[in-house]
Amino acid sequence: MRPACAVLVLALLLSSSIPAAGMEPLWSRNVSGEYITDLAVSEDGSGVVLGTSAGGVYFHAGDGTLCWSARHKGTMRVEIAPDAPLVIAGESESREKDKGALRAYDLDGTLRWMAHTGWICGFSASGDLARIGVGNRLGQVTVYDREGFEDAWEDNLLKRYYAVSALAMSSDGKYLAYSLLENTPAIYLLHVDTWARRTIKSVFREHGSAVHTLRLSGNGTYLLAASGEGSTDTVYLFTNRGVMRWRQIVPHINDMEISADGKLCVIGSEDGCLRAYDPAGDLIWSRSMDGGVLSLSLTPQGDLVAAGSRGGEILVLFGNGTPMAEHRVERFPAASIDTVELSSQGDVLVAAVNGHEVISFSTAPQPGANPPTPPVLPVKLPPEQDETACESPALPSFRWDAPFGDSGYREWGSAIRALFQAGR
Repeated sequence: MRPACAVLVLALLLSSSIPAAGMEPLWSRNVSGEYITDLAVSEDGSGVVLGTSAGGVYFHAGDGTLCWSARHKGTMRVEIAPDAPLVIAGESESREKDKGALRAYDLDGTLRWMAHTGWICGFSASGDLARIGVGNRLGQVTVYDREGFEDAWEDNLLKRYYAVSALAMSSDGKYLAYSLLENTPAIYLLHVDTWARRTIKSVFREHGSAVHTLRLSGNGTYLLAASGEGSTDTVYLFTNRGVMRWRQIVPHINDMEISADGKLCVIGSEDGCLRAYDPAGDLIWSRSMDGGVLSLSLTPQGDLVAAGSRGGEILVLFGNGTPMAEHRVERFPAASIDTVELSSQGDVLVAAVNGHEVISFSTAPQPGANPPTPPVLPVKLPPEQDETACESPALPSFRWDAPFGDSGYREWGSAIRALFQAGR
């Protein structure tokens, strides 16, 4: 047998020795006549809250029982406290009239407080809901505490024509990152306790693509950002001091997540590929799915990753990329997994299907089970023979230890020239 064939056979045998277990739904519910726009799960899965495009807020117990609901006028974004005594709902009612509101509900559905925010373009919260960040279409950013009082705000008086394009808060509530739809895109990193602000803009060009997705690590040490239009996006990893650790060009990003310590960055793309990077920007594992990867969820420690695809596939992986559990949703004529959300303990997963159905799963591993270690192979399999891994795109990737200046075209030219020289 030729060596290449022997490696192929060995790879197939090793990959088949660590199959993913199936997941059976615990319960499912339909939301008739409404489109599910957001969902959140409490720490132990004992509470699930849904937000819809028709202004609905629905709170379900861990067994699927509908405990209470509320009705408003706009599209809803939702968050839930780890112990489920507090639900936060952000409403975007009218963009033309700049109407929107933030509401807090007790466990029994009683409205605790409400704040008028304007049309909500960015929405994020700390892990314990002690702080909630909101950005609106006027470029105003406000951080509320758990009782509805303002902890910090930025009015951006000179940028009133630029809406917030992306917003993220660290799970400890100390840092808030946001970006605006301005001519020269930038990222603004706000230290909530001191109101000190750092601007990251040297990596973006005038009339460049807006930053559309932002994620902060748990203590705000790392900032993961994505910008781009069309079929490709650029993803960046910055430190909270504005230093760029790496950047990669990947197919269009639908979702991305970063672990609390920043050591694992997972990206879900329209090409159906999950890609995981370390803080140095190295691709540490990848996995293909059926259809574009629409949604990702990551436990704070990064020990579990959940993904949902346009082809109806739900996949749960250990942090090292080894499959743990999977499920395929079958619906007529097709099923699309729009949103997946893991409880922070990782034992409950909730998914939104085709915009109107929510399904809850148990992902609790067997007692004593340890994450298997994926095999290390001497060579990669060809793409047409590898059904579990996906190749990174054949595009140049770039890494710097610090942000480059506005004349960064020199680095592009050097990289392209090096590629041509290597191909001679």
